[in-house]
Amino acid sequence: MWKNIVIGTVLGLFLASCASMPAGQTPPPQEIIVKVQAVNPAKVTVTANDDKDQINKSMEIPNQEGHLSQLSFISGDRAFVKIFSGLSISDVTRLWNDLVVLENNTKIRNVSLFINSPGGDAFSGLALADQIERARRKGFRITAHASGIIASAAVPVFAVCDERLAAPGTIFMVHEAALWKWPGRETASDIRSQNDLMHLLRERYIAKLTANTKLSKTKWEELEKKTTWFSVEKAMDWGLVDKIE
Repeated sequence: MWKNIVIGTVLGLFLASCASMPAGQTPPPQEIIVKVQAVNPAKVTVTANDDKDQINKSMEIPNQEGHLSQLSFISGDRAFVKIFSGLSISDVTRLWNDLVVLENNTKIRNVSLFINSPGGDAFSGLALADQIERARRKGFRITAHASGIIASAAVPVFAVCDERLAAPGTIFMVHEAALWKWPGRETASDIRSQNDLMHLLRERYIAKLTANTKLSKTKWEELEKKTTWFSVEKAMDWGLVDKIE
């Protein structure tokens, strides 16, 4: 579309110049340079050169592919990614985007992940944890920095990182998963199916914590059956936090 617009504009200028020029005189050459680059915002510049009769137009078209997401940036040899809200599919999409860009477009493999989250969607939390584990298998080193609150679905995201650092006032919480339902009719088979889903979520959630802490599966199941709040010191005793800073 951009090419059509630009070429059409230049063609119009070319025809206009031809119409206004004396018969037999050759119009000045027109050169169009279209550069598609990962830049933001779009810029249109007219560059000067020694040939006064030649028009050069350079147009850069923004291309979102190849960019880190809005909450991420690169400084030096490290990438910084932030999760500062309730977890949703948007967080999963952003982290996936960032890891793909880092893997394909850079040599950066050190990532600092800043987390201050009350949890949110259980599927998104487990998907984020899966992405971090996959990145680690590909050679990334993910360092988590916790502050404020790490609760519910955010706990396994924090737990699976290579190094888990937490501010002194950080508060943690685990609890049972819950289903939010719009009022309506449900059959017995619907309820059984939902029970199967809750069991699968619980098994995956507990497995992430058991594999990345000192506590046994039985102990995490006991803590998860009720809403359990615990301090950063307790989290360090349980092997969920590596260092308080």
